[in-house]
Amino acid sequence: METIFVVCAVTATLAFVALAAQAILTLRQLRQTAKAVEYLALNADGKLTAMDPVVDAVQTVASGISSGWFRAARAFYGFFAKK
Repeated sequence: METIFVVCAVTATLAFVALAAQAILTLRQLRQTAKAVEYLALNADGKLTAMDPVVDAVQTVASGISSGWFRAARAFYGFFAKK
């Protein structure tokens, strides 16, 4: 009976050691990923401000699509497109 307890204790210990090793590897990778995200966030600020004209143009198009003129044009087209 003692042999079974020893085998179970050794198995549980090995499983715990494997879990701890995997947790350490995961935390290392998480630290590297956090550093990369921080670097990206710090360097992307200047590059994203260069895209402001593009964002403004997209917002203008989006507001034009949602305006009444677009709805009227779509209704007009739908009136003649029906067969």
